[in-house]
Amino acid sequence: MITDTNKLFIPIDSQAIRDHLKIKDLLPINYLDSYYSHQDIDFGIFGDVLFRVYDQSMIARQVVQEEIYRIHELVQNVNITYNNLTLNYSHICAKRSQTCVVDGDIYLQKTFWQRISDKSIYSYINNGLYIDDDGVPHMLSVIFGHNLIISNETDTMYSNVLRFRFNIRQGTDDEILIGRLWEQAFLEFFHHFKSTIVQCIYSVSTSIDQELNSNIILDTKLVTGTFVLMIIFATILLSWRGPLSTSPAFLGGVGVLATCLGLISGFGFCSLIGIPMCVGIDDMFIIYSAFCQSNCRETTPKRLARTFRACGASITITSLTDILAFLIGFSIAFCYLYQIMLFGSGVALYNRCINANCNTLLFCLKNSPHSLEEKQPPHNKHRRSIKPRNCLPIKDMLMRIVKSFFSPVGRTIVLVVYIVYIVATFYGASQMKNGMKLGQLLADKSYAKTYLDTIDKEFRLYPLVQFIIYKPIPYWRNDYIKRIEMLIDQAKKLNGMDKQLEISWLKLMNINSNDIHKNQTSYIETVRGFTNLLPIFQNDIVMNHTHIVASRFYLQFGRVCYNSSDGQLVNELRSLVKQSQLPIIVYSNLFKFYEQMYEVFPNIVQSFIIAVEAMYIVTLLFIPDLQSVICIISTMIMMLTGLIAILHYWNMTISSVTMVELIMSIGFCADFCVHIVYAFLTSKGTRNQRAIAAISHMGVPIFCASSSTIVGVFFLAFAQSYLFRTFFKTIFVIMCLGTVHALCFLPVFLSFCGPQWQYHELETDDEHDYRIKTVSTSNTDKLPNDHLLTTKQQPSLEGDDELEQEEKT
Repeated sequence: MITDTNKLFIPIDSQAIRDHLKIKDLLPINYLDSYYSHQDIDFGIFGDVLFRVYDQSMIARQVVQEEIYRIHELVQNVNITYNNLTLNYSHICAKRSQTCVVDGDIYLQKTFWQRISDKSIYSYINNGLYIDDDGVPHMLSVIFGHNLIISNETDTMYSNVLRFRFNIRQGTDDEILIGRLWEQAFLEFFHHFKSTIVQCIYSVSTSIDQELNSNIILDTKLVTGTFVLMIIFATILLSWRGPLSTSPAFLGGVGVLATCLGLISGFGFCSLIGIPMCVGIDDMFIIYSAFCQSNCRETTPKRLARTFRACGASITITSLTDILAFLIGFSIAFCYLYQIMLFGSGVALYNRCINANCNTLLFCLKNSPHSLEEKQPPHNKHRRSIKPRNCLPIKDMLMRIVKSFFSPVGRTIVLVVYIVYIVATFYGASQMKNGMKLGQLLADKSYAKTYLDTIDKEFRLYPLVQFIIYKPIPYWRNDYIKRIEMLIDQAKKLNGMDKQLEISWLKLMNINSNDIHKNQTSYIETVRGFTNLLPIFQNDIVMNHTHIVASRFYLQFGRVCYNSSDGQLVNELRSLVKQSQLPIIVYSNLFKFYEQMYEVFPNIVQSFIIAVEAMYIVTLLFIPDLQSVICIISTMIMMLTGLIAILHYWNMTISSVTMVELIMSIGFCADFCVHIVYAFLTSKGTRNQRAIAAISHMGVPIFCASSSTIVGVFFLAFAQSYLFRTFFKTIFVIMCLGTVHALCFLPVFLSFCGPQWQYHELETDDEHDYRIKTVSTSNTDKLPNDHLLTTKQQPSLEGDDELEQEEKT
């Protein structure tokens, strides 16, 4: 089970991940004696707790201070046991000057409140940074929220939220393991702790991963229920009419089993070749529909041959398209093979049971002689009066509705509706937004979701951006200092960057345009004295005896949009650094998430282009007609555009989650289009007649496939996970759009401007033998009796053809 968000949601070979590995070795963190959380290059190991007063009163009240102080002491005493040792927070915390680092602990310092009361607090605040007694800067908006007000008139602070972060050191494997154990103890403590004064909203570094895992395990029951529901629904669709003893009820289970085996085989094959990765039953309905339309008097092999002659090309086109479009569509390939071999074998078994007058549910039992019309003699005059059972009972109702579309009034209505659909579709798609917050991935009642939502509402945790100079440069030279200062000024001017905040050891050293240091040695000595005076910068400067090996300074984002604009800002910063020609890396631990937001839309476009190319190549191999391919591709585009528009109207956005679902929907779009166009091409008559025939042949299978898919994912609408809920919405919309396009829009347009490409069906062996026999006997005068015999047989065969046509109808 993979629940690591870095593996699930971060692009492969991410620039941010590569930079992280480089910086980790270049600027190591001192967790034992000089830890500052803003210098950490990842999220670290921590326990975070937000305090919010229940009655929305101020956090500065005396009773609230006493309660928060009590909770702080309780957390300090949360214990774990490791190797028979009992450890609390003081044993495993990240430290600074031999003291555990708790971000936000200025709330517990008496000097902080004293400075507020004596109205001197603002002399210790610069650009939102409060400098405590030890010279350590604290960002007040990160501790007390962005609505913080400190009033000199009333000598008090106005805020109703407070944030503490308990930092755990990491380094060795044992320290990481101990830290994870303490995180679980921290969660366990707050799961059971209740305060009557403040609300405690908590989280740890692995909360998102844990909650994703919990959601998947919880929603797995719903996924299991979908397969059971699909079997039941498919069985009902296949055996709606007729006696149960002769119904193809077991074929529904065989079809779903073929799909399940395809998924399992694809999963196993991918695991076998080292791909850690996690389709549908529409082929089942298409195969069974073609079987019902075949000649029921033929032997099982010949009837099965006619079945796959009628539907084999269309399901092959759609399967090959999906495989090529997804590049690694192993599950689709296995589903295709299982549907042909396993479900095809089930259809053959069913036909043998019918011919042998056996019960289709209990093969060992025989049905009564009158239960099957196949027991009637083939030329019995009473056979015409027996109505054959309709294999797909909704066909009559569907054809009555669809035929009205092809009248002059019906065509006009369809055209007007389609124009309205196009306008609404393109408008909705143009308004589609992108981006996603991490809280959307979690269950609605998750403690971690409550924490993330509160962070978004009450705090402005805009990321600090680290500028790391990763090679030695002549810092003492005035031209290099000017280039660095120019880079900082240009970065601040970018849209989305904070114009004020800057944490830079270079700026604090007051280096100006004059060359203060004439050589490298004196400059290094000055820097050493500076870091001894301000130890906060010791982790920002790495020196040896002769050089500054690496250093860094900080700027800050001025806004976060949780969409591709954040990724755009990251690219602009990287481009700016590249133009400076300085050896600098620009980095933040949130850049990896911004990168994936920026890559979503290009990946969707790329996948759609690949799918269209795959559709074009595969379709031309089976249907060498450019007009048909254009019809398929244009319909696919309109369906996908309509999907995006409806998802926008449904308050969804394009993200890494919906990207996967949109790419998957491309395969569904292709399926609906290809089946109708192929059925249109293989029919005979005028365009209008061929369009109606296409719906007659493929309408019911498409309707059954889409409805069974909707029923199959119905349970996911009640899932706790955002991933499953969006999956349901996407599948529901694409199934509805596909059905409407396949049964309404596309056939009507084909009746107007469909391709004139003629399909010539190959004759069977029996038809070939009969034609040869007829031609040979009609050209001889020596065998009148044979010729007479052939002539006498001919009316009977014509009558059989009429009977066969009547049975199909």
